[in-house]
Amino acid sequence: MPEEKEAAPHPIFVHDPEEWMQYVYKKVSVVTSDGSEHEGWVYTIDPVSQSIVLVQFVEERTQLSIILRDAVNKTTILAESNPSIKEKLDALFHATDELKLSDEDVKAKKLRLKSWLEKNRLPVEMTGSHEEVLTISGALTIQPPYSVNDCHSTNEIILGRIQGLIKNMPEDHEQW
Repeated sequence: MPEEKEAAPHPIFVHDPEEWMQYVYKKVSVVTSDGSEHEGWVYTIDPVSQSIVLVQFVEERTQLSIILRDAVNKTTILAESNPSIKEKLDALFHATDELKLSDEDVKAKKLRLKSWLEKNRLPVEMTGSHEEVLTISGALTIQPPYSVNDCHSTNEIILGRIQGLIKNMPEDHEQW
């Protein structure tokens, strides 16, 4: 009978994620197996594939590169992170209109959404230490900035229906 070879464990079980986190939000140089050098800011490293997502800010545009782990020969940190780079990188992957709302705009959005949900006959309460969370029947919460992605519930049916209502809220809906 042939000898059975043990399969090597997947790298996700061997490498410490902290090892990869040391590169996030830092400017790096990555030398690949074909001898190419890629410079940019690391947005993230996928823990499963170990691919590196690099962002370069070139003049008026942004360039995104994904470097597969199998192609990486050497990674060198060129510059440390700073708050402005972190903010710039995060803004690329998030809805910027949601990130730039003033406190007054967030409050107005909460009241407008509460009114819309009540108009659709849902029992909405304002909860939280500063009444910043909208709660529907104790089964779903909506946190600031009150978008579809800010809904939380363990009941997928309720979650889907409330998210649908929020998506369909007319732009011109005003609170009563």
